[in-house]
Amino acid sequence: MLYELLLNLLFILVGIFLQHLWAEKTGNDHSKIVITVVTAVTIILCILLQLDQSFIQDLKFIPFIIGSLYGGIFVSILLFFIMLLVYLFVYGLTSTIVPLFLIFGSVGLACGLLSSRFYKWTMTKKIQAMVAFACLVPLFMFFFMNNHQIDSYHTLFLLITPVIAMIIVGYIMEAMRETVSLRQQIIKAEKSEVVSQLAASVSHEVRNPLTVTKGFLQLVLESEDLPLEKRKEYIRLALEELDTASNIINDYLTFAKPAPAYWELLDIGIHLKHIEDIISTYAHMNSVRIESELVSCVIQGNKQQFHQCFLNITKNCIEAMPDGGVLTIYTSIFQKHVLIQISDTGIGMTKEQLNRIGEPYFSTKEKGTGLGMMVVYSIIKAMKGTITIQSNLGQGTTFTIRIPIAVPR
Repeated sequence: MLYELLLNLLFILVGIFLQHLWAEKTGNDHSKIVITVVTAVTIILCILLQLDQSFIQDLKFIPFIIGSLYGGIFVSILLFFIMLLVYLFVYGLTSTIVPLFLIFGSVGLACGLLSSRFYKWTMTKKIQAMVAFACLVPLFMFFFMNNHQIDSYHTLFLLITPVIAMIIVGYIMEAMRETVSLRQQIIKAEKSEVVSQLAASVSHEVRNPLTVTKGFLQLVLESEDLPLEKRKEYIRLALEELDTASNIINDYLTFAKPAPAYWELLDIGIHLKHIEDIISTYAHMNSVRIESELVSCVIQGNKQQFHQCFLNITKNCIEAMPDGGVLTIYTSIFQKHVLIQISDTGIGMTKEQLNRIGEPYFSTKEKGTGLGMMVVYSIIKAMKGTITIQSNLGQGTTFTIRIPIAVPR
């Protein structure tokens, strides 16, 4: 009999763990369909593995109580009829069917009606309620179904065992539900914190160029005797600061919504060559020589975001070489993917800096916001690609981007 009791308990625990896995995956631990299916299967398994020579035939009442309390009155009624049909199929129409009907009908109705209040209770109160019902069912079954003599030790064991089983099952179930709930709260809090940090960062970074722009425009407006050359210079500087603010906002919007409205086929060779032409002047100004070896293959992406991504990377590489150096752009094809390696001979990064690349607020540049690399990661991810970075202090940095090929050539 102990073997059958342990197997019944195992069925119940496996059902709870399956329900927990579903809640972990979906974040929904109140699904009545899942509760019904899991508890119904557990009840059927318990009925099929009966206890011999006992007034308690099995532990089916434990999943029945749990399903009724967590599922509500409708689930309770459904489980009741499933249990009744399976019992009739296995045992047939016996003299115990009427007591079973009355006991489980009453307990199921009570649990179903209590369900709405049950959800609002603390863990301790919930377990107390489950244990109370687990005590009542064996007692009723003992008085109504005990047609043969059973020794007192045997009786005591069968009355106490369901209570202990319900305490174990109830605690595990509530602990798992609280874990899922806590994890969901942490995820929401983290998302809210990230949004708050990004909003604060963008607000701060946009305010700086706007303040500078306002100052230059006030000088132009208030200084009537300002020379024409100075006036033009102030207006040019104001426009540059407005461009800076616009770029920051664009970076933020790209990070917030990296998936483009439409996809197009992009030839890696052509577009990387275009990016090389764009940055060549900036590289020349910083005494940086560009070396490239480009292959021709096609990927799926968005032209504007592709340019933004690789302009950010190459610009960062050039700025990491204040005393000049070499910027290398190398592409190759490997296992239906194109590998794009962008290397510099600049100042490099420490291991700690490397681990923080792509985080909000973090930048190796004095006036950087960290949004540029966040945008790079978001765009690469949207194109179903991956990015890895290798760097050593004083030895330069290498970005390796891997993107699936759309149409191999």
